[in-house]
Amino acid sequence: MKLFNSKNIIASLLTVLALCFTGCKKFTEKPYDNRIDLQFTEHYQQILVDAYPERQEMFTDILTDDFEYHANLAQASMTSYFLPIYLYKDEYPDNTYTNPDLAYREFFAKIYRSNIVINGVDGSTRGSAEFKAAVKGEALVLRAYCQFMLVNLFSKHYNEATAGTDLGIPIVTTVNEENVKSYTRATVKETYAQIEKDAAEGIALLQQGAVFATKNPYHFNMVSANAFMSRVMLYKGNWAEAIRYADAVILEKGRFVRDLATDLTVITANGIQIFTVKYMDPTTHPNILMNYYSSRNLGFLAPTGFTRSGFYVADFLTTLLPVTDLRNKLTYPVGTVIDRRVMVAKYETQPNNPNSAFRASYFSMEEVLLNRAEAVLRSTGGTVTEALKDLEVLRKARYTNYVALNPALFTNEALLTTVLLERRKEFIGEGLRWFDVKRLGIKVEHLIGRGEAPTATLMPNDLRTALQIPLKEQQGNPAIQLNPR
Repeated sequence: MKLFNSKNIIASLLTVLALCFTGCKKFTEKPYDNRIDLQFTEHYQQILVDAYPERQEMFTDILTDDFEYHANLAQASMTSYFLPIYLYKDEYPDNTYTNPDLAYREFFAKIYRSNIVINGVDGSTRGSAEFKAAVKGEALVLRAYCQFMLVNLFSKHYNEATAGTDLGIPIVTTVNEENVKSYTRATVKETYAQIEKDAAEGIALLQQGAVFATKNPYHFNMVSANAFMSRVMLYKGNWAEAIRYADAVILEKGRFVRDLATDLTVITANGIQIFTVKYMDPTTHPNILMNYYSSRNLGFLAPTGFTRSGFYVADFLTTLLPVTDLRNKLTYPVGTVIDRRVMVAKYETQPNNPNSAFRASYFSMEEVLLNRAEAVLRSTGGTVTEALKDLEVLRKARYTNYVALNPALFTNEALLTTVLLERRKEFIGEGLRWFDVKRLGIKVEHLIGRGEAPTATLMPNDLRTALQIPLKEQQGNPAIQLNPR
């Protein structure tokens, strides 16, 4: 992996910290790349403010069966940016919005910041052992998260039989002190081992420094770290561990989900534009970990977000949202009577202003409950009754005139189908479907017009589910191994 010039990154992190220092050093005594001389524990804590990645993986929604392209409702410039990705091409034009290249660079840039903290905070001053533990623990979990996103974007899905040979990602655990340094790729198995190691150490340190644990919804703490690991273990197929981590979240938070019926009253009272602002506001609904993105590039993270992009909810998916399903009201019609399509209004960039702030959740209680229900049904000894403890909490809050499911009418396999359907509907437009397509082996057909034959087809376990290493990375790091095609 080609790493960025440290000068550019660090200067953008904590310029204000320079005011904390007095005096000056001779030129020869300064760090060669003008990095700030971090001293205090709170300096490292502040680095973590800018170490949380934008959710650059949300472009993957256009790779799934949840969205379709509609040329009549797209700008030509947006088409050139995103249509190659939609058609599973390895090459695509540069843009300042979102694509695999931007995701690759974003997650590795945040690993760089995390590494500064992990490798330096223990030697800092003016911080107790507990304070340092809390800061380092957060950084370790954050690094694990970025590694996890990268391996699930640019590698095959975890398969125990092949993970020892499948290409993973470059594992970077030190702070690069060269302007350019190349890395080779570890295996998927090695990458997951590093993720689990970082997360386990991070959770232990967060527990040690619990008195300093943040309540801020934009930072990792014990609850969000456990939610993250419930996803890791679900994707890995370790059902017992997925349940254990989900149970840790439930023990702390209880079983609860968004009160969608109440949220939807905002649409009636104030309109869809105000609703999109409120929907992801952490003060108005429960989320476990949030992301905030101030659209500095006057762009957007989700190409499904508003009408100029050309990607809208797939016709088939709309049939899965009957009027009795409250999530039906999250769809927003666009176009004309002839060209009518729908988008999902969940973010401030939808549908009112593509240049507004962007809030999205990394992890939600809904995901934790669905992770647990799925893991229970797949595990040895798991029962329908146990899985319904999680599933029914969600369904009761999503359907009008709801009638509880009768456990006597379901086998584990039948209820698993229901769980996976609820998962698909609950997270429309939230950047999770692609990873389910990969791990569940779902066939996807992409059209470029209603009624036309598929232009591109993704088969179960298709090699293209491992996105190709971006061209810029190939050019800067010629030795990096490419994904097979």
